[in-house]
Amino acid sequence: MKMGIFDKWRRKKHRAEMSGTKVPAPRPISAREMSSEVQAEIVSLVAEYEQLYKRRSELQAERSELTERLDRGELTAIEFRKLLMEKIQEAAQVAESLKATAARLTELGYRGVLR
Repeated sequence: MKMGIFDKWRRKKHRAEMSGTKVPAPRPISAREMSSEVQAEIVSLVAEYEQLYKRRSELQAERSELTERLDRGELTAIEFRKLLMEKIQEAAQVAESLKATAARLTELGYRGVLR
């Protein structure tokens, strides 16, 4: 394979293939190896994750309900924008909390499936 001056990515890929070094995959922690404190934290984090997931679904329904109310003329455009912005801000906070919770669960070695 002929490489040009700007094919640095190809050279790196080629070197990695030739070196044969592999990074070992992280070993999952079994439930027996975890302390009771870690297991309790995982249970509470999973419960928090489920609650946040449920709230995110509720917010989506509330936002569509706001749109319907605007279409029916029950809300003015200004009221709609105000309420919508509140829902969007809360949804952003929920999304950040979901990411943080999922990251902490992964860090603790949780191997379950998250939605």
